[in-house]
Amino acid sequence: MSELSGSGRWELFRHRPYLLYFVGHIISMLGTGMQFIATSWLAMEITGSNASVAYVLIFTSLPGILLSPVIGVYVDRFDRKWIAVLMDIFRASVLVIIPFLWWEGLLQPWHLYTATFLVALGDEIYTPAAMSLIREVLAPKLLLYANSTNAIAMQAGALLGAGLGGVIISLSSAVMVMIINAVSFLISAVCLVFIRKGIVRPSETNQSSKGGFQSFWTDIKLGLTYIRGRHNIMIFYAMIFFIRMSLYTINVLLGPFAKDTLKVGSVGFGYIDACFALGAVAGNLILPSITRARGNNFVMVLGMAGTALSIFLFGFSGGLGAAMLFYFLIGAFFQVGILYYTRAQEETELSYQGRVHSTFNTFFSLMSLGIYLGMAYLMEAMSLRYLYVFQGIVVAFAALLAYRALYMRPKVVAQDVSN
Repeated sequence: MSELSGSGRWELFRHRPYLLYFVGHIISMLGTGMQFIATSWLAMEITGSNASVAYVLIFTSLPGILLSPVIGVYVDRFDRKWIAVLMDIFRASVLVIIPFLWWEGLLQPWHLYTATFLVALGDEIYTPAAMSLIREVLAPKLLLYANSTNAIAMQAGALLGAGLGGVIISLSSAVMVMIINAVSFLISAVCLVFIRKGIVRPSETNQSSKGGFQSFWTDIKLGLTYIRGRHNIMIFYAMIFFIRMSLYTINVLLGPFAKDTLKVGSVGFGYIDACFALGAVAGNLILPSITRARGNNFVMVLGMAGTALSIFLFGFSGGLGAAMLFYFLIGAFFQVGILYYTRAQEETELSYQGRVHSTFNTFFSLMSLGIYLGMAYLMEAMSLRYLYVFQGIVVAFAALLAYRALYMRPKVVAQDVSN
């Protein structure tokens, strides 16, 4: 991969397909940034229980557990552009149902959980399709720039969305946020329609598939065989797992921590969550330069260690200011995941992108379900501060594993994404 530089990031925007994707992506992320706060707050309001946030996230994880293998196969069979477009429309359609039920006085917790499940299902299908689509339309040398820029767009949208979400909830209601998010999905769909012309199937093998269970199972087995023969991919995704696990945990804890421990209300909740996004933007802006200066391995291990320390200190936050500072640092250090993901993406052939992503996503979703169930119990039984401290210790252990994997097996990372 060519040397990272500032001009490389701007080169992306000379590619019309990527520019269209970026515009739709950042607008969609604005709505999604507001959605997390709105769903969490609405769940706590209608149930009166902090554990409802964990239940919302449990329903978020279920589609990945139940359907990821199916999703991976079909993402590798059909045109990824149209898969992504249809999922944008599907998610928008689901979201507009919640405001209708709210206004009619009919909204029940199970409605919210069902909508959460369906939107998460759309997310599970959209994400591998969109990521594979970007892999199709960009040269390999631009992948790190694209992944980093996508993360900046996502977090910039989340930054504005989280802050606006808290304000909109305080001035209007959580359901208004859902309407805005539905509109953002429709804008994203329009942008994706024009990303390229024609129908593009990922591989000739998949084009010739006749369908049916035997063909479906054959594709799954081919994907598993592909992964087993590539230890590099397994190592990179193992590191991504620890990063994702930490994110699952702090997402569950943040709402109740802001509401009951810090007592900063919905606006403070939004500000803290926005600081994660702000830190993520800052982290992605400096990621190419620090990677070029110090190398992948150093940055990967440093990112894990910094995340551990930041989560640990966040648990001792005494007020809104300290919480915002430490959440900013968590967001910045978390972006080490971009390096792990880029290396995994580079190691995976285009025709296997969907199955590889979905195979690991099934495992991640299973683990996230266990985390959410555990947090639903622990949040009622233990101090939230202690739970953050414990999570910091877990991530510190992951940093040690990262050091062992990256420095004691240098051949795994021989291809440095910075040169």
